[in-house]
Amino acid sequence: MKPKDARQILKGAEIDEPSFLPPAVLKDLNIDDMQDGCGVQIGVLDGNVHRMAWSGTLYRRANVLVGEADHTWTRKYWYSPVGLEQYLDLVRRAVEARQKSCGDAEVTYQDDDGAYVALRFEISTSETNLAKAYAEVRKIAEQVEEAAAHAADEVGKRIAEIAARLSGWGSLDLDDLVDAVENASNNQAKGRSLEELCARLFETVPGMTVNQRILTETEEIDISIINDSNEPRLRREGALILAECKNWSGRCGKNEFVIFRSKLENRSQRTTLGFLISWNGFAETITKEMLRGSREDLLIIPLAGEDIRRAVRDDDFASVMSRAWDAAVAL
Repeated sequence: MKPKDARQILKGAEIDEPSFLPPAVLKDLNIDDMQDGCGVQIGVLDGNVHRMAWSGTLYRRANVLVGEADHTWTRKYWYSPVGLEQYLDLVRRAVEARQKSCGDAEVTYQDDDGAYVALRFEISTSETNLAKAYAEVRKIAEQVEEAAAHAADEVGKRIAEIAARLSGWGSLDLDDLVDAVENASNNQAKGRSLEELCARLFETVPGMTVNQRILTETEEIDISIINDSNEPRLRREGALILAECKNWSGRCGKNEFVIFRSKLENRSQRTTLGFLISWNGFAETITKEMLRGSREDLLIIPLAGEDIRRAVRDDDFASVMSRAWDAAVAL
């Protein structure tokens, strides 16, 4: 988009309907190009779909550019052991702490209607160029959100440690866990053993810390991993990695892949990498779905039971994971 086209869009903007501009054009725009009270959302147009680069809106308030971060979540797709309302309360507290110390952040909206919980907060900046203001707002928003995320991770880690002790986590070696995955008498035992096996394998990778393990009612198992790895492939990925394990009698297909991708997307843009683990392998539709999303920032790596068995047999999960990463990127 050319700057003159962007200015025309901003000129015709309405107060209750934010404009939509790509990030690349912001450097050529300043506060005088925006109308007072109007906002602009940043992202790219993919067909008829607006793909937001940031969940928020940049506004002009008199002679100041401000950014309003928007956290509107649904409990249905919230998987952290810390409740959604508790997590957003942590974000609110972090915003208030920022306001006291710097005076540039303020909570503007809170609501809980049962299904959804919403929190919006505004960040002021002295920048007049839209690109610089956008960068400053995102930097401060990330600092605020990371403080809340760290607190939530600590709570999740403590919950996971207690649950692990109660369920006998760590009492079997990895070879015995492989046998348990294959020979468990019921679905719950199959799921639990595969969850433990995979979590303990991830913990063998330098820089990776498993901080929560969740068994859902649908027998889907989420493993949340803090990524502090210096390995070249992993170093560029987000701070949070998710893994989901399925110990089904059949193969994992497209629907499970799509649902897992939505979980990655619902992590405040902290997640770019996920591992979908299916003990009995994958249907061909998985490959087609991976190709369809190959231009996106998210990377989902499929791991089958044979990959896990090889990692245990060779005592080298890091190499198995790296080869799977290479294969997924090369599609």
